[in-house]
Amino acid sequence: MNFKEKKDILLEKLNISLSDKQIEKLEKWYENFINYNSHTNLMSKGDIEVLFEKHVFDSLAINLWKDFKNIKTVLDVGTGGGFPSVILTICYPDKKIIANDSRIKKINFIKEIKSMLNLDNLEIIYSRIEETNPLNVDLIVSRAVGKMLDVYKLSKKHLGKNGKFLIYKSKSAKEEIEAFKKEYRGSDFEIIGYSLPLKENYERNLVILK
Repeated sequence: MNFKEKKDILLEKLNISLSDKQIEKLEKWYENFINYNSHTNLMSKGDIEVLFEKHVFDSLAINLWKDFKNIKTVLDVGTGGGFPSVILTICYPDKKIIANDSRIKKINFIKEIKSMLNLDNLEIIYSRIEETNPLNVDLIVSRAVGKMLDVYKLSKKHLGKNGKFLIYKSKSAKEEIEAFKKEYRGSDFEIIGYSLPLKENYERNLVILK
């Protein structure tokens, strides 16, 4: 994948400007992701064809949240193949990103990428998140893991003072938000909608617990 050709999309849609060094790292990450996926399943073949549009772009949509610029430490719960943890690590070298997963094949790939690309701002935790000692982070994120309420209950102990919880969801997040509000009365959310750069209409939401 030629990420130089994707720079304009990221700048225009997400207001993200990447350096040549970051572009080079993304291209190396992509090559190794494809190679690793050929023998160890990180992602379905169908999603590989839209890897940038459905996974890289989606991971970086967090930049649409204006408060993200003030975040210093991010915990990605259930990072899977590294979305958004690895992508955020490359594109935001000033932030500490913690990638968590309980599946060793996913963790092994992320360890390989961390070493290969010298991602010093990436920490990797192989564990169930509820069994991990409190991490005191500014932000917890989760993408394609589970229901918002379940993820929050398992991970909330890791939030530092004034820490925020953000989850990537499809447009149909209304039921999950209502379930959350029943459990945690008085809770409120900021919802930021966006569309993935695909031919068909594919709408997504960032859902942030206020």
